[in-house]
Amino acid sequence: MAALCVGAVGMNTYNAFADESDPDAVFFADYENGATGSGYADIGHNECCTYSVQTAGFGRDSDTSIHHELRQGDPQEESLGPRAESHAIDMQSTRFGVGDTFYYAFSIYLPSTWEYDGQMEDILFQWHTTPVGEACEPRKSPAAFLAVHPAGGGEWRLRINSDGNECSTSGTIDKTHLGLGGIKLGQWTDFVFKFDWAYDDTGHIEAWTQTSKNPGWQYFEHHGPNTFNDPPDVGYLKWGIYKPGWRNGGTSDVDKRAVFHDNISMGTTCESVMPTGWPAPCGTAVGEALPDLGLLDTAALTGRAQHQTWARRR
Repeated sequence: MAALCVGAVGMNTYNAFADESDPDAVFFADYENGATGSGYADIGHNECCTYSVQTAGFGRDSDTSIHHELRQGDPQEESLGPRAESHAIDMQSTRFGVGDTFYYAFSIYLPSTWEYDGQMEDILFQWHTTPVGEACEPRKSPAAFLAVHPAGGGEWRLRINSDGNECSTSGTIDKTHLGLGGIKLGQWTDFVFKFDWAYDDTGHIEAWTQTSKNPGWQYFEHHGPNTFNDPPDVGYLKWGIYKPGWRNGGTSDVDKRAVFHDNISMGTTCESVMPTGWPAPCGTAVGEALPDLGLLDTAALTGRAQHQTWARRR
């Protein structure tokens, strides 16, 4: 039986400045070079149009982020459905699988004009998996994904899919979700995750979230299976916008979705996934106060970033 707990968490010391030479850092995309691949040649995109994937002129703590936009009726590949996404499927260094432990961090900005539409969710980050050749698995569900759910006026939800069978079907996958708190529009939300990847009860997820206008980490925990019984290194990362409700010609009360991502990272320690100068929340006592870093809310009304006073990770 999966279990979860929620609490407030902070840290009273700064982490060491992280950079690309950190041996525990696997991947870090801050888009400061102005390219949609953030300097990684193997980052791919699911895009139909010029507006699908672009860099934006503001970021979480910088001048740039990645902007994905999806419009109702966009042409789409049948097998992929309606989406505007970036992915690391060809980056072997970012692959994950059973038995691995990795940390992930990223920030997401939802515009203040975002409208919730019925019970339709929007998927903004995926820990996806690939089919491994079984005839019964022509497609594969993500092991986990982060979604915007309209319940309760807007809630962040981590959906977790798992299966101990070697061949997964729609009837054998166990589906659960971890609520990560209410959504604040018009500001950045920061996420840090630790995944102990397993298809049995040794699986474990820890999550920390905070918002840019009210910093202070909140802690969430999930015990239980969190992936599939597959060979190693079948998992890969995707981020952007995927709207399942628009599959097969489906429609809703909104006709456009736009989302911004920044500081997307993966590493083997909590410190290695944090932007330069940020404290790492992981492994600290519940209830500790988060130090005031003076992190500016860079989603200014002008649409431009406010400059920081410390050196950033490049």
